[in-house]
Amino acid sequence: MPRVSLILPSVPGDPRPDGEVAAYRSALEAAGHEVEVLIVVGPGVPPGLDGGDGWRRVVANDPGLASAAMAGLDAADGSVLLVLDPRMGYQPEDLARVVAPLAEGRAELAIGSRWCSPSKAGWLFRLLGQFAKPFTSTTDPLSGLVGVTREAIDASSHRFGAVGAKFSLELLGKLKGRREDVAVETRLSSRGRLPGWDDVRHMKRLADHRYGNGSRLIQFCVVGASGMCVDLFSYFVFQKLYERTSLAYYNVPPTKVSLALAMAGSSAIAVALVWNFSLNRRLTFSYARGGSLPRQFAAYVASNLLGVMVSLAFRLLLPRKVAFFNAHKLAAAVVGIIAATGISFSMSRWVVFRNNPSVASVENDEPVDDRSPSGSEDGRPLGCAIVIE
Repeated sequence: MPRVSLILPSVPGDPRPDGEVAAYRSALEAAGHEVEVLIVVGPGVPPGLDGGDGWRRVVANDPGLASAAMAGLDAADGSVLLVLDPRMGYQPEDLARVVAPLAEGRAELAIGSRWCSPSKAGWLFRLLGQFAKPFTSTTDPLSGLVGVTREAIDASSHRFGAVGAKFSLELLGKLKGRREDVAVETRLSSRGRLPGWDDVRHMKRLADHRYGNGSRLIQFCVVGASGMCVDLFSYFVFQKLYERTSLAYYNVPPTKVSLALAMAGSSAIAVALVWNFSLNRRLTFSYARGGSLPRQFAAYVASNLLGVMVSLAFRLLLPRKVAFFNAHKLAAAVVGIIAATGISFSMSRWVVFRNNPSVASVENDEPVDDRSPSGSEDGRPLGCAIVIE
């Protein structure tokens, strides 16, 4: 039987886990496994977590439950690694059931799923699980009980660096191999926390990792849609402000457009442009946050001007050249918008927010974020840990 490393990540405030450790160990040993137990904590270890009977302490370099889980994988010695969030109330007997497909060679990754069995989950959770499975290969991507073989960890060419509390996202996103869902139960009062902001950031990173520019294009379009709302709201507000000034009595030569209306439109566009730039720099192309802000903003404005010109050209020229678009002028406008979006995204991705090796990791263009374990100053692998026997 394989040697099982049971990894229990912890955060400040968690109670001393001696009782749970004994129950988990007994369940695994009853199934015939040799067991080592690692309690993993982040910086600033509580005094009560200084070692115990039958387990050893591992200190992760970065805070957070997911970061602690990655550090535990680094420090474990077993051929089967089992990561468990004790706060989610899994039953001890379920641990051996999750280990079974790994020990028997049926899978390289086993996920304790709360939502794959009709007898153990409500219809809504089963429906959500079936919706998630095509994208994550499991019905419970937020599981707090995940087993993986040492071979799968060693075979991965990716660096592990997770933020938030959902360590399952990192393992599902970066490990290859056969996967198997194992039906498990949790106490109703211990379902675990809902995903927080750090978990959302983690999902964004993994989406970029897996889908690359496709993921960034979707984010770019979402940011653009939010910018449209900002534009329209600002336009309404600026109209109310400028129409009360002397600008309302003047026109823009040689047109008859009110100067107040023109200023309101220009101001709204400027606000939306700054909004879109800020969100794209912070979210869509977060790897480029260390680049020159003035250079990026100037290039962003120029790329948007190019997109506007292309959109206008399609809108005006297609009806003159193609009979179909002459009869359906809105269709010409749609073509122009799509072309402008493609140009703006391409310019943003490869010109405005181009890769900067000094601030991006070698994999997936992930930023070196001082709030996350996505990089280290001394060049050590992510998730590195200090082991205290």
